[in-house]
Amino acid sequence: MTISVRNFGQVDGEDVKLYTIENSHKTKISVMSYAATWQNFEVVEDGVTHSLIAHYDDVNDYVDNPYQVGKTVGRVAGRIGNAKFSIGNKEFHLSANEGDNLLHGGVKGIQTHNFVGTVDEKNNSVTFSTTMRSSDDEFPGDLELQITYSLSKNDEVTIEYQGKSNADTLFNPTCHVYFNVCDDTSNVMEQKLQINADEFLAIYGDKVPTGRKLPMTTGYDFRTPKTIGKGLSDLKEENQKVEFDDCYVTGNSKTPVASVSGDGRKVELYSDRNGIVIFTANPNDAEKADKREYNSLAMELQTLPDAINHKDFGDIILPANKEITYTNKYKYVR
Repeated sequence: MTISVRNFGQVDGEDVKLYTIENSHKTKISVMSYAATWQNFEVVEDGVTHSLIAHYDDVNDYVDNPYQVGKTVGRVAGRIGNAKFSIGNKEFHLSANEGDNLLHGGVKGIQTHNFVGTVDEKNNSVTFSTTMRSSDDEFPGDLELQITYSLSKNDEVTIEYQGKSNADTLFNPTCHVYFNVCDDTSNVMEQKLQINADEFLAIYGDKVPTGRKLPMTTGYDFRTPKTIGKGLSDLKEENQKVEFDDCYVTGNSKTPVASVSGDGRKVELYSDRNGIVIFTANPNDAEKADKREYNSLAMELQTLPDAINHKDFGDIILPANKEITYTNKYKYVR
């Protein structure tokens, strides 16, 4: 295993570092200090290198990108309805950044921070550290945050999110990674998706959950693997929707939550939380996305969105002075 580091440009006058971890299979992950971003995931098959995730080779393409490509988002991933919540008897109001709602922690979320990186060669990992100040992002408590990326000899990528706050707060971050494992990286329609979920969330028109968990219907059903193209066709036939931006209720962390596959490549996803959001997009060309030409699929492993406002969605409260760690895993299957 080797770990290398190089400069990747600057954001707001600060140097951005890019770290690359490589194993004996020549599998590589590259991770960036800006937004603790998963910049690339490369595998070598028959001497040919394949990139499995959407990425950019210029740091400027990550700045102010609405698609949050590969970034860590939070403190709370997804939407908080009406940008408000309560902890105990105290209600908190944050500055909405998507209509009346808060999306991905707001305009000063994790995705805006340039982290300090530390290499751990013994554990084949890089840890990014930062402090989220309550005075900056309006959440209660100053949050000490560490995000650790590691790559195993068996091609498994692990991301650990460790948080500790000096006041009761919310904590539900994730990596906003986009997958396309197929040869044709300009089109995601032939990528197969499988999700181990019997329920998905009902949402309002602004994509905030209503609080209802719905039994699976054909348009959303990926319990048996099928292509994104077939899924979109089924979805349009069912309710005239032309994109996925939906959350599934998942379960056991010891078995894959989901997988993507195509052209002989497959990645399995594991999580210790209870939800996965999928989102069809074209981060490289917004106009094509508007025309429903998608080149990748976001897969966000997290506790169900807006959990703080729905009792049976999961607990995302981080008690004061208690350390909590969440883990996402992504295994390339040879």
